[in-house]
Amino acid sequence: MRIYRGIEITRPFNLSADMLRKYETWGFIPSAPRGKNNYRQYTEIHKRFFEASRLMMAGYSWTEVAKMMRLVVNKDREAAIMLAVEFQAELVKNYKESTLVLEQLQSALSSQKTISNMQVDGHVTYKEVSKRLALPISTLRVWEQQELFEANRGENNYRYFNGALLNKLFIIKLLRLSGMGFDQCREVLKGIETKNYREILPILQRRIVDMRDQINKGLKSLGALNELVTYLEGIHYFSESSE
Repeated sequence: MRIYRGIEITRPFNLSADMLRKYETWGFIPSAPRGKNNYRQYTEIHKRFFEASRLMMAGYSWTEVAKMMRLVVNKDREAAIMLAVEFQAELVKNYKESTLVLEQLQSALSSQKTISNMQVDGHVTYKEVSKRLALPISTLRVWEQQELFEANRGENNYRYFNGALLNKLFIIKLLRLSGMGFDQCREVLKGIETKNYREILPILQRRIVDMRDQINKGLKSLGALNELVTYLEGIHYFSESSE
């Protein structure tokens, strides 16, 4: 089997050989044995792992790629593929939610009305809002601390949410997904409150396009993972005898 120098693997990505060693430390690629000269002996397996990792970062975050690649390194390909599918499903879910928010704003613009309220049965709690938005309660509390919204309070001083506030939280989620900072979010929300939708819509429309592009990149990244798994299956990497 051919032995590669680190730079031979990383050069096509304009990266130094040091990055390959870091990937090995982080668990992105299997540990490389050392030769008599104490240099790492990288093989086609290491090359394929590194290439797949770099390609997958076009569609997934560094953290997501790390989780998947470590599973493959540890020979749990089924878990890695399932995780990739889950990440992709989350992208699609966020895209659908964002599209609904945009449709509401467009409808409000055409009718000169406020955003239609999400239907809720009475008032809902932080826990229920967290479930509906698929966000941790800690995130909601940070948003409130950053004055992106103000929850209503009952006689017992407990916070609760109505339909109008839930709609606002969906919009905040979209804005945060778009990469906006808290100051930008506050400006956009201020515009929405004053029915300044014409300035807000282009921002959200661009984000919808970006999210659709991210979904396509995610599919390509999933393809890179499948190609790596197919190669590893062909050399029996996942079999007991390969250990």
